[in-house]
Amino acid sequence: MTWAGKGWVEVTKKVWNGTAWVEKPTVRYWDGQEWMTRPPEAREFATYAGSASSSVASKRYATLRVPSGTRVNDYVVSICASVSGLPRLLTPAGRMPQVIGGNQDEISLAVACWPYTGAEDQVLWDLGASPQSKLINLVYRNGDVTQQSLTPVSDMQVYKEVDKVPLMASRDFMSVFVALTVSRQVTSYRWPDGVIPRESALGRFGSYEISVLTAETPGAGASAGTLNLNTAVDTAGLYLVTIPGRSDGRPTWILGDDRASELGTSTYLG
Repeated sequence: MTWAGKGWVEVTKKVWNGTAWVEKPTVRYWDGQEWMTRPPEAREFATYAGSASSSVASKRYATLRVPSGTRVNDYVVSICASVSGLPRLLTPAGRMPQVIGGNQDEISLAVACWPYTGAEDQVLWDLGASPQSKLINLVYRNGDVTQQSLTPVSDMQVYKEVDKVPLMASRDFMSVFVALTVSRQVTSYRWPDGVIPRESALGRFGSYEISVLTAETPGAGASAGTLNLNTAVDTAGLYLVTIPGRSDGRPTWILGDDRASELGTSTYLG
C-alpha cells in the first residue's frame, strides 16, 4: 500500500514490455519470426510464402517438411498425388483432406489446407499400397484462415491425349492451379502469362509416372489461358484450389490479362 495524500491505496503493479512500464501488458506469441500481439490482417489475395516438394516410391509412409520461414497463421496447402491408392493424412492430426478419385486402381489427388500453428514441422501421409506418389506443400500468408474449407478444390477438369490444358476461370481470392499429368516423357511445360509458376514434382524422364505442377493467379473470373506441355500426355487433370481471403469490395484487374481486365481512366493501383 502507498499513501495517496488522503488515504492508503494499493500500488498498481507494472510490467516492463521492452519499451516502457505498462499496467496491463499485451499477451504476445512467437510466430516463428517475431513476437506478435495478434494474427496478421487477412487480405483479399494471400501472398506466396514458400514451398517444398518430394517424390516417393515403394514406401507406405511419406513425410514432407513445412517450408522454412513459415509463420503461425500462415495458410498451408498440402498436396499428395498417388498411383493406385487413396492417401490418408496422419499429421497434422484432425485434418481431413479432400480426396479426388475414389478408386484404388486409379490416380488420386488429395488436398488438405489448414492454418499453421507452429507445432507441426512436417506433413505425414499414409500412402497405402501406392507404388509412387508426389508431395507438395505450399504456404500462403495473409489468407483468411477463419474461412478454410473441407473442400478446397473448387473446380476440376480431366483431359485425354493432350499437350495443351486450358485453364478454368480463376475465381475469388487467390487461385492455385494444380495440374496432374500421366505420361512417359514430360520434361518441360509453360504456364500462360499472368500465372506465376510455383512448386513442381516431375516424373522421371523415360518412365511412366505422374507429374504435379502448381501455379497461381489472383481470381478475376476468367481463364488466364493454357498450360502447354512439351509432349502429349495420356491423361491430364487440372484442379483449382482457392485460398480464402477477405474482400475489399473492389473489382480486380490483372495487368496484361486481355481476357478479364480492361483498364480505364478511373482505374488506380492500390
